[in-house]
Amino acid sequence: MSNWSVDYASLNATSSSLKVSNPVGFEASALQKHSKSDKLNRQAGNADRDDQHQVALKVKRAWDVAMGPAKSIPMNAVMIYMSGTSLQIFTVVVTAMLFFNPVKAMMTVQQTFSRFESTGAAKSQPGADLLQAKLAFIGLHFVTILLGVYKVNAMGLLPNTASDWLSFIKPKEILEFAA
Repeated sequence: MSNWSVDYASLNATSSSLKVSNPVGFEASALQKHSKSDKLNRQAGNADRDDQHQVALKVKRAWDVAMGPAKSIPMNAVMIYMSGTSLQIFTVVVTAMLFFNPVKAMMTVQQTFSRFESTGAAKSQPGADLLQAKLAFIGLHFVTILLGVYKVNAMGLLPNTASDWLSFIKPKEILEFAA
């Protein structure tokens, strides 16, 4: 057993006898009760503001997702530079990645943005439409596909001369090769 104790009854009696002054800037008139109609009006206004805030937050998050592919474009550009133009398994895999990943992402654009869609009355609010964010998402993936087309052309696999299509035209002779 301990040799000390606290008498809580004595603490309670002393705190009620002390008078604490109001803080600086406190106005007692701010505590007045408002009528029920004022409360209902304030609650309706707060609900509208909350809906607008939620829609704005969803649209902001949708734009964050839409701009996500822009972060991978520089990385993909470095990858195609580092992989070279020779036909090797690593180069082919990097080039295939430049085509398959964006196409797969473009096929699932509705699923990607479905969590940001507004429902009910919030759908009719201005700025709730996600069409521009979806188009930006698709456009940035299209840029990645264009990087893949550039890589295929640099590897010499893109048929871009007449001799590639017609058998009676001689292919262009390459006069020099870099070693």
